[in-house]
Amino acid sequence: MDGNNGVKVSKAIFKKQLSKGRIGEAWFLDMARQHWDEVYDYTNFDMWKETQKMGIDFGFKNKNWSNEITTDVKSNLYYSEYQNDWEFGIEYSKWHHSKKNEHNREDEDGWIQDSKSDRIYHTEVKDGVATGRYVYYDLHEMRNFIYREWDKSEDSWIRKLSYISGKMGDYTQIIPVRMSEEKFTPYIRKWEI
Repeated sequence: MDGNNGVKVSKAIFKKQLSKGRIGEAWFLDMARQHWDEVYDYTNFDMWKETQKMGIDFGFKNKNWSNEITTDVKSNLYYSEYQNDWEFGIEYSKWHHSKKNEHNREDEDGWIQDSKSDRIYHTEVKDGVATGRYVYYDLHEMRNFIYREWDKSEDSWIRKLSYISGKMGDYTQIIPVRMSEEKFTPYIRKWEI
């Protein structure tokens, strides 16, 4: 870290995440073109800056649909040897206040709170290759479920499940979602493992 509020570290992390993310996005684009009549690619940040800021990577639709469905692609699906289960993380907040002395930034909402996408796809990228494994859900349904459970109490099960990532993860508060966790099952549309 360089003393500039972690800007250099944060940029290095972003660059690594961006590289992995682009692999997952390329896989999604190929898959989407096989499943829907029309696919709109919004991943060019310079061309689609405002759309990207809303957390939207792609739109897709069939010809008989009146509107496109938008999605954000996350390349964070993996098999946890420790949990012996498939898992992905949902970013609840960034720059957690408990680590402010390490990052010197204000809390920000994570993408589960501020994304404008309709769906979220989590893909597995392993050793620089998209494996074709994925999970997806309706963002609004999952967000409502998380808010409902989060707001029950300061010691709700979902708050206890969450953890704060370290410096290499921008001190985000992550909610891990595991395939075996039945509380999330009604909100997951598909696990393709």
